[in-house]
Amino acid sequence: MEQNQNQQPQPPVFNPQQQQVPPQMPQYQPRVTARPMMGFIEAVKTCLKKYCDFKGRARRSEYWWFVLFVILCSSAVSFLTSMCIGFLDVDTVLGVQVASVISTVVTLVFVIPHIAVLTRRLHDTGRSGWWVVVQALLLVAYVVSYAIVMLPLLGKMDFGSDPFALAKVMTDSMASSPIAATVMAFTSLPMGILATVIFIFTLFDSKWGENKYGPSPKYQ
Repeated sequence: MEQNQNQQPQPPVFNPQQQQVPPQMPQYQPRVTARPMMGFIEAVKTCLKKYCDFKGRARRSEYWWFVLFVILCSSAVSFLTSMCIGFLDVDTVLGVQVASVISTVVTLVFVIPHIAVLTRRLHDTGRSGWWVVVQALLLVAYVVSYAIVMLPLLGKMDFGSDPFALAKVMTDSMASSPIAATVMAFTSLPMGILATVIFIFTLFDSKWGENKYGPSPKYQ
């Protein structure tokens, strides 16, 4: 009895092999799933419905289907205009002017929804719509300067056999409007570079998750 009281309790002995618990591999689950690609009709309806909507995001399929729609419409209008001018046997200069006016009208109809969906496309990649604003300002400056240079040529266009007549008239017109010619020259290069950069941006995939422009239209 006394011997049992003098004995100190011994700590329990554990098997070190029993203490080693094999690490468990984490079970990774996909965090996002992609929605099906937007179709042609759905993309056109969405862009026309959001005619002046510069907020939110637009995925690649929405943007490029609408670009294809604009190209098809412009090509169809140009083809029909040329056919009508040829059928009516209109004067060549007058036919060019009529075709230019119709083409300009078609461009103005689609320019706002195109800028809107381009802005939303940049938003979808996490970029600001100010890229489009800068491009638009350069384009306006170029078009205005180009119009100032080319307007005097409307009554001097020569479609005869001399291939250098029109070039000489255009050179004289640019010399008579040096400011407009300078603006046209200095805006063409940055406008082309910026257009290339924005084109590359539109090829990027949607950013998954929500950003400051709204939830992702592709991933959920």
